[in-house]
Amino acid sequence: MDFKFQDLNVAIIGETITDEFVPVRYQGQSMKSFCPVFELVDGDKQIQMGGASAIARHLEGFVAKVEVFSNDPADIVKTRYMDAGSGQKHLEFNHFNPKNFQDVAIDTNDYDVVIVADFGHGFCNNVEINDGFHLMCQTNSHNFGFNRLSKWKGKKKKSVCIDLREASLQINHRIDGCTDELLTELYNYELNTQDLFVTLGKKGSVYTNGEIVDRHSSFPTQIVDTIGAGDAFFGFATLCSALNLESKLYLPSLAASLSTTWLCNDKAVNPINLAEHADKYL
Repeated sequence: MDFKFQDLNVAIIGETITDEFVPVRYQGQSMKSFCPVFELVDGDKQIQMGGASAIARHLEGFVAKVEVFSNDPADIVKTRYMDAGSGQKHLEFNHFNPKNFQDVAIDTNDYDVVIVADFGHGFCNNVEINDGFHLMCQTNSHNFGFNRLSKWKGKKKKSVCIDLREASLQINHRIDGCTDELLTELYNYELNTQDLFVTLGKKGSVYTNGEIVDRHSSFPTQIVDTIGAGDAFFGFATLCSALNLESKLYLPSLAASLSTTWLCNDKAVNPINLAEHADKYL
């Protein structure tokens, strides 16, 4: 596969999130305090770097250079207690230390592609940047309702990438699907962008530049974990947008599909595994 991105100089601005996975075994419920009880299982605790760091690892094998502007990994830590048998998440504890975040100033003219991955933990609030970047504003349990794309409406974006829940928050009503009419409404509602990508989960993805609408179904695969799939999609969508490729959804959809075949950010998309994954659908 010819990915056409080999000469691109890419900057990624956003939070690095440290994901910890601790194996446990459910023992039952305490009769006195009515809380679940878990046993720590012998085994190595897994530590992975997510967020902006994960996006960088996905892209570094495809482009000339990736430069990351982010927080210290110890500033944002998400610890998940996972069932040692089923892999189901039982509990999650989050640690945030925004006091350590440094101010960042970026001139988009210094790079071929500038990506802002705003996970809503505060790092991107300290970013000074001019127009011409690619944006994702993620909604999660920590920032629900407060990390909308509208916070960036004063900046002209090259592309924006969101999911259905983020789209619903953006236009103030619930979206279960994305018709052409809803996509047009979303595109014209405080986005200020050239390209818009909306991920639809199992239903695939949709793209518009305000004139055309393109859709792509999801690639069927044996899913291990969907965490990080949106980040993989976003990273490759920015490259397709930057080079204005005729098909802007195929590669991001393929990369997102591949990323669901391992736990969270345990691995990264690279030219070899992506080409092998593509061969399954030829």
